[in-house]
Amino acid sequence: MRMRLVVLAGLLLAVASPPSPAAAGAARQAPLMILALGNTSFLNPTDIQAATGAVVKQDLETFELKDFAVVVLANVAFAALPGPVQQGMVQYVNDGGAVLITGGAQSFGSGGYQAVASILPFQIRSTNDWRSERFMPVVPSQPGHPVLAGVSFISVGNLNDLNPRPGAVEILQTIAGGGIGLPGAKVGVANAHSLIAEVSAGSGRVLGIAFDLNDFAGMRDRDLFVRNTITYLVRASRMGPAR
Repeated sequence: MRMRLVVLAGLLLAVASPPSPAAAGAARQAPLMILALGNTSFLNPTDIQAATGAVVKQDLETFELKDFAVVVLANVAFAALPGPVQQGMVQYVNDGGAVLITGGAQSFGSGGYQAVASILPFQIRSTNDWRSERFMPVVPSQPGHPVLAGVSFISVGNLNDLNPRPGAVEILQTIAGGGIGLPGAKVGVANAHSLIAEVSAGSGRVLGIAFDLNDFAGMRDRDLFVRNTITYLVRASRMGPAR
């Protein structure tokens, strides 16, 4: 009888005891992950992992959305996203997740993102908002924003025609007038276009870019901008292991 009591006490102690330091350390060392969907050719996984410690994955695999610190949606139609991403994106952001949405013909209004309009930093005004414009120089709206640190942008021609939503912070825009004073520019053509904006939704954050980063392969600072942006969102996120 005494032996049974000793065994039972040992089992109860094992269940009640906290994890060993080694087990706790292993949990803390679980890598952060970034889910990158769509045309993410602009994103260098090795560079991002070196900067943030986060592993870039291009599929949910066996993980849940909440397991990812950041979700990148790169010119991919909303209907083409995995079901758990479509159904869980709003809750993911509200619970503390961070999302980057880049522009293109399959993004924002042109990509059917009206379904998650409540978390977007831009107002969707059209189901066909992808435009080819005269190339326009850009100017920071928030020069000190971390995503712009050390970055010089080239002019922008193709973009999603969007306005920041109320409560969003505009970070970058084109110069009003569509480049008046530049060779071939037409006076009075085009107002300023919003290019980068962010918004807090619930406990999370969404940063939108109204152009396709894959069109900027010739931009000297593109990799730096991508690294700045992903690092900023990883730090802002409350999702992923040990967050």
